[in-house]
Amino acid sequence: MEVAKKVKGNVGKMAKSESSNSQGVSLNKAAYDKILQWVFEGKLAPGAFMSQNEISKLMDIPTQPLRDALRVLESEKMLTIHPRAGIQFRKPDLEFIRSTYQFRSIIESAAARHFALYGHEDIIHSLIKEHEILIKKVDKSGITPRLLDEIEGIEQKFHGTMISSLNNEFVEVTATRLKYYIKLIQLEHHFTSNLVKNTLNEHIQILQACADRDQDAASAALMKHFKEALHRHMKLF
Repeated sequence: MEVAKKVKGNVGKMAKSESSNSQGVSLNKAAYDKILQWVFEGKLAPGAFMSQNEISKLMDIPTQPLRDALRVLESEKMLTIHPRAGIQFRKPDLEFIRSTYQFRSIIESAAARHFALYGHEDIIHSLIKEHEILIKKVDKSGITPRLLDEIEGIEQKFHGTMISSLNNEFVEVTATRLKYYIKLIQLEHHFTSNLVKNTLNEHIQILQACADRDQDAASAALMKHFKEALHRHMKLF
């Protein structure tokens, strides 16, 4: 009986410990997501320097989850923690933009070639159609907040579909980080109808090469797309 009680007690302690750990992970994730949301919504300006206490009060995040989230974001190069000084949020400079697109080109060039060979025909043609419809919307209404959401959605879907075709979990993790970098870069970019249409047409060229099963053309079109995007961002400096 005593043994059974001890076992039962140990099981109860383990369950409480697991529950506590799970709650901690959940709070850390919530803090991480909230910080990124504020950054991408422009509530935390790129380059801003703040103390941990200021961030905690401003965003209503408890100290420990905030500290853990900040460590993760520092490891992802989204900010820098200056001991006993404060937190500095990343502000994209020329080197950051160049490095982001260089790394992105390495990954997505392989993804474009793979998608050209193995991408499902229906998915490719569906993506082309979605791009064409969005171009017509931009021609008709210009850039509106609702259309900006659609533009971001098709951007994520286009690049995400190609990357997912590789079926490589390490690439997926890296691509997520690069997606954050691109969003950070785009915060200071003004979207115009011509810019958006040019970008969507560049996507269509890549997809058309994939539909033709021409992996060299798909890779070349993707590299041209990134080169144009890099030049557009460089003009901001």
